[in-house]
Amino acid sequence: MILRYILLFLFPGFLFAQTGTFNASNEDWRASGDPTNTNAFWEPAGGNPGGYIRVVDASIGGLWYFEAPSRYRGNKCDAYGKYLRWDQITSDTNNQFGPLDTRDVVLESNTITLVFDNTQNPGLTWTHFDVLLREDAGWRIGDLNGPAPTEAQFQAALANISGLRIQGEYRSQADFGGLDNFIFESTFQFDLDGNDSSGALNGDFNADTTCTPTAPVADSDAVLFSETSVDSIVLRLPFAQNPAFETFLTSALPASVAAQVVAPGWLRLVNTGTATPANFMTALQAVQYTDNSPAPPRAVRIVSVVVYAECGNMGQRYAYLPIFPAGYAGEDAERTFCAGTASTDLLQALGGDPPPGGVWQPALMSGNSLFNPATDQPGVYQYIIPDAGTCPGDTATITIAVEQPFSLRSDTTICNGDYLLLTIPPNLTNWTWNDGSQQSTLEVKTPGVYTLKGQTDYCSFADSVQVDFYTCKTCLIYAPNVFTPNDDGRNDNWQIFLPCIWLSFRLEVFDRWGNVVFAADDPEQPWDGTWRGKKVAPGVYSWWLEWKGELFGAPEVYRERGGVTVVR
Repeated sequence: MILRYILLFLFPGFLFAQTGTFNASNEDWRASGDPTNTNAFWEPAGGNPGGYIRVVDASIGGLWYFEAPSRYRGNKCDAYGKYLRWDQITSDTNNQFGPLDTRDVVLESNTITLVFDNTQNPGLTWTHFDVLLREDAGWRIGDLNGPAPTEAQFQAALANISGLRIQGEYRSQADFGGLDNFIFESTFQFDLDGNDSSGALNGDFNADTTCTPTAPVADSDAVLFSETSVDSIVLRLPFAQNPAFETFLTSALPASVAAQVVAPGWLRLVNTGTATPANFMTALQAVQYTDNSPAPPRAVRIVSVVVYAECGNMGQRYAYLPIFPAGYAGEDAERTFCAGTASTDLLQALGGDPPPGGVWQPALMSGNSLFNPATDQPGVYQYIIPDAGTCPGDTATITIAVEQPFSLRSDTTICNGDYLLLTIPPNLTNWTWNDGSQQSTLEVKTPGVYTLKGQTDYCSFADSVQVDFYTCKTCLIYAPNVFTPNDDGRNDNWQIFLPCIWLSFRLEVFDRWGNVVFAADDPEQPWDGTWRGKKVAPGVYSWWLEWKGELFGAPEVYRERGGVTVVR
């Protein structure tokens, strides 16, 4: 076994093969089928040598598999004709399945599933397996009885791997299995930050924060290795801040690599015929992102970098470029808002058109830049563009006043016969009463709603007051005791005079036999001294009155009796 590890270093291709040594973690391997846990458990010792991963069978039916993580998926077309290699162990070999009865390796793509059955099962000690990645090595399509794949089918599957599983269960009873030294001889390696010194993982790159709108897209120790010829590298900005102004600039490139600007924010590095992966890496490290807009926003730019080889897209990595030019928070300002108006964006209230992304202190209730006069307090607010590393920020101040609406007064009720004087509130520069008048005071003598509209230096407001009247003392009626209905034009009619507001009214006049000779439901309706169209005889007639009015706003019923003499 020692000889095999020496060979890994004798053949350069193995230096770039994708491997799983499990010496520090489970390297994101999982388990599928019927394990007790879908996460493969990492054992720091007991491997071949060092650490390994272990999965325990739940014994609920079916088979469980070691599930390879995402780095073994995607385009692995360069592995064609090479090997999958691993070491495997099992806890119990009693009652094992037959060596040729199960799918020991399952390689899935979006269009086809390839399976492989080893000629032996894992043993109680570490057992090594080598599986050739070729259509004629014993692979089948779908299941063990399926047809062998063609070369085109096998290469297509390697070019788009969506899943890779190694069988771990070989008996129907409870057991556990281990996996170590997994090698997928796909030698393609692409890493924008070879030693992960920028803090980015999975081949990505975090550039240092810059105060100018330019940054590299790869670290000085970036890695590109491919045994197949590299056709091109494509750089794009999937989330461009200023698409018309963002671009990629290149310094001196190797003669074998040409730069093609497809569009703003879209650069293609192309193999002119003899470029090696090292030439491409030199070219990529010569690329600089830049933002030529007049006011580049402070944000992290994201650059997508994709390597294309003879068999297509080999891998995609991302460069994260934190670009924070000197902050600009705008110009100080003063604003007066009117109570009751809609929210206003304070960024637009500041001078100089500052960019979004800063912080307001104190914070606004909206959680962003909207000032709402109903919920936010007037006062001094600061818009702060914070420092970013060594890149300075900026602060602008806006002083806010809020004008409140005026109030005429509260609704009121006054006594009949009195009046109410409404006065213009202070600070109004122009006003109009609801009757169209513009005097500084309004004398209210009748009930109703009285409205004032007025302007201050900044705002327009309106307010209304409801004024009601009620009777404050008992109403006295006047009933004449004699009249002369002789058509001489003087004192020809008789009525009861009611000088108050009434709600209902009933008056009846009787002769001495109790006959109703006159009745009225309105105090303005007089009696002319007739009954049924004929003049009544002279004499005394009695009357009865009931009317309903109000006293201090409450209904009040009044009853009166009396007499009137008809003289002819």
